[in-house]
Amino acid sequence: MSVEYSQSTSLDRAQIKEALRRRFYIRAQISGEIQLPAVPSMLDEYVEMCGSVFAGLGKPFSDQELAQLRSALEKELATAYAASVRSHIIISYNAPIGPTLNYTIRATWTSVADAYESWLSLRKPPLFGTHPDARIWDVASEAAEPTAHRVLEIGGGTGRNALALARLGHPVDVVEMTPKFAEMLRTEAQQEGLDVRVIVRDVFADPAATDLRNDYQLMILSEVMTDFRSTQQVRELFELAARSLAPGGRLVFNTFLACDGYEPDAAAREFCQQVYSGVFTRQEMSVAAAGLPLEPRSDVSAYDYEKANLPEGVWPPTSWYADWASGLDAYRTVREDSPIELRWLVYERTR
Repeated sequence: MSVEYSQSTSLDRAQIKEALRRRFYIRAQISGEIQLPAVPSMLDEYVEMCGSVFAGLGKPFSDQELAQLRSALEKELATAYAASVRSHIIISYNAPIGPTLNYTIRATWTSVADAYESWLSLRKPPLFGTHPDARIWDVASEAAEPTAHRVLEIGGGTGRNALALARLGHPVDVVEMTPKFAEMLRTEAQQEGLDVRVIVRDVFADPAATDLRNDYQLMILSEVMTDFRSTQQVRELFELAARSLAPGGRLVFNTFLACDGYEPDAAAREFCQQVYSGVFTRQEMSVAAAGLPLEPRSDVSAYDYEKANLPEGVWPPTSWYADWASGLDAYRTVREDSPIELRWLVYERTR
């Protein structure tokens, strides 16, 4: 006696394989982490990235779940970015066996001073190069009598510029907000018997402080304005220069400027700040200096000037300088197509 048995299905082979694949993904146990700089205006990119990652792991989110994710990200991004430009969002996720994926979002940040201090343990020296900036050196060298040409440096770092100018004969005052850098600078100046006074504080935190003079012939900032967050901070810098420089004194600093015709949007500005490349427009510079006895005297490419004028064998000052100064830490392109560039600007106090 024979028994006949048959079973049919309406699914084709592709559908059967897809059903098996869905069950396969459900059996996965997953955990991971996404860490990104906190850039609130790029919220869509965070949601898109998370949605793609979760879907790729076989845990696709519904529109409602993506909306909840978006709301949570928006809140944490705002908190992180408001706290510091050295801030991150960390999205941790895990999924047990089954269709559900759980996630947490947290903001983390550190102060600018602490971030630079951590470089001492994370990066090999020299942190900023071994030679003073060529632009600063050339302007300072124009002084006929260095001992009568007092210098104020804001953000002296480990002393690359301040110590070199002091060796040239200039009396130098340095305001440095990172205590470890200030300690290193002060120690080396004392060992060499140099005329360097080190002040440890945020120079913009207390405009009424009386520890600075009003007869400096030269005021310098190197790789400092790249951490500025607003044009108000630029205005405060110009006001400080107007108070501190003697008539005829010069303010020399480098900053990222947008190329003519490019207006950075909020996302660009926030991300540039996160990668030590805070950017402004020339119009913003003009507005920030309006009404003050400061006149622009020079505007040159930092990349071109330093490459042409640093001593042989010193270019680039660090392994990262050339790309950074070209704006490539913020824009993944070639130097010729970068919409921002580090520029050396010189202003003179006219009265």
